[in-house]
Amino acid sequence: MMYSHFKKWLPGLLFLSAQLVNTLYELTLDTRTISWAPHTTQVFYRIDAFQNGLGWGRRAIEARYGVAQTQWEAHAAGNLRRLIESVEAVAPGNPDSVIVTYRRNGAAERTYLWKASR
Repeated sequence: MMYSHFKKWLPGLLFLSAQLVNTLYELTLDTRTISWAPHTTQVFYRIDAFQNGLGWGRRAIEARYGVAQTQWEAHAAGNLRRLIESVEAVAPGNPDSVIVTYRRNGAAERTYLWKASR
């Protein structure tokens, strides 16, 4: 009798365990996978672009990348890096460099630097 009672609860316990492990995994790494809480990571960021040593204005940056210059992102910081890299790979008129400063879940500030290859 005890075995059949345990067997009834086993799928639910396994599913709950998998979700808990996945949530802990996502809190420690820069990734997004299927989860009950898909927005466990908040990335506060600022994008700055420079050309010939001069910074681009807020409107130019927002028009180029399609996101606010300073905002928070509900997903991984890798999304911002991939956005910068994909836009710069195809769009003409590249800036000399793009700097993304970001803070994930209130942790220490980090910087991502994209430089044009000339």
